Amino acid sequence: MEKKGYSLIHVIIIIVVTSIITGLTTGVIISKSTTSTSGVSYSQLINDEHVQDFLDVYGEIVGDYYENVNKEEMIQNAINGMMEYLDESYTTYLDEDEAGSLMEQLNSKYEGVGITVRNGVIVNVVMNSPAEKAGVLSDDIIESVNGVSVVDKTTEEIVSMIKANAQNVILGVLRDGAPLVFTMKVETLSVPSVSYYMTENASIGYIQLSVFASGLSEEVENAIKKLKEKGATKLIIDVRNNTGGYLDQAYNTASLFLEKGKTVYSLSTKNGSDKVVDKNNKSENMPIVVLVNNSTASAAEILAGALKDSYGASLVGVTTFGKGKVQHTYSLSDGGIVKYTASKWLRPNGTCVDNVGITPDFVVENEFVYDESDPEKVVVTGVIDKQYDKAIELLNS
Repeated sequence: MEKKGYSLIHVIIIIVVTSIITGLTTGVIISKSTTSTSGVSYSQLINDEHVQDFLDVYGEIVGDYYENVNKEEMIQNAINGMMEYLDESYTTYLDEDEAGSLMEQLNSKYEGVGITVRNGVIVNVVMNSPAEKAGVLSDDIIESVNGVSVVDKTTEEIVSMIKANAQNVILGVLRDGAPLVFTMKVETLSVPSVSYYMTENASIGYIQLSVFASGLSEEVENAIKKLKEKGATKLIIDVRNNTGGYLDQAYNTASLFLEKGKTVYSLSTKNGSDKVVDKNNKSENMPIVVLVNNSTASAAEILAGALKDSYGASLVGVTTFGKGKVQHTYSLSDGGIVKYTASKWLRPNGTCVDNVGITPDFVVENEFVYDESDPEKVVVTGVIDKQYDKAIELLNS
């Protein structure tokens, strides 16, 4: 396969859309049960004097407040208050729409226009998506959605605004200082979590992981099998722009490579730290290079760390995002969920990546290709994938 940069290696582009990124895509999803996840029964909670105070105030307001109140909204605000008290960026309440967006991404089906947004900046555009067809590019800064300014909006608010009008979504963006407007429609996009192919070198296989969605490890196992059948004896595993997903999929995927008994990660809670080791009899014995960048986060960092520390893989790219926390979720009757940080995870070497990231063995920056036809405009037309080139070089050495 000829390789000239991202424009010809579509599997490098992250396969997500107008989705909840990084903070929302990581952790263990837990279904509602008759006890809290800590094992405290509701009968114990109801006897807590602080819970009694809350119920007493709730009862007083519902019964005696001079106007009618929306009980559902009042409870939602009370839950939000608890989340805000914790003052932790990954601990939050997601309403029904936001919860739906999270589950869409983890099921690899999305309602969107084909972009990934971080802090108002489009960090990736899905190939053949409405956004790409309209002409939207990575690094475009979103200024407005349907004529409404999003300058002070969160990522979640921008996503909701985009999805609110499926007929015509009008994105106002800033590109290299110039304002541009694009019109597109929201579509349902189905995207695989894994892409793979044989490189030009007959012995090197390439596997790209876009998100740690349900069933990812089975897709990876199938990719390894198919690549081996084609003669692969070495692998490139690409987790660039992969913002995470299910924790168990990070474990299951790492277990395909590690020897039984090797550490995948450790979980650190207020009660102590526990190692999580590979219990799978399957393992691989081939040189591996893992590609990472500053959008490699959470579950993707777990896999990268496990392959580096417990397998001996080489990491190439730039320092990863640095999300070293694991969230649990709790489903609510209104369709929303509460997402809260339950633990920190540690690499097999004992370090925590939170707010630090993982520095690769070989720090390599990609090179941008510019359109020089108009000297007054700086327009990026492509990327030379120097990180991919370095991986090929290492595996051939």
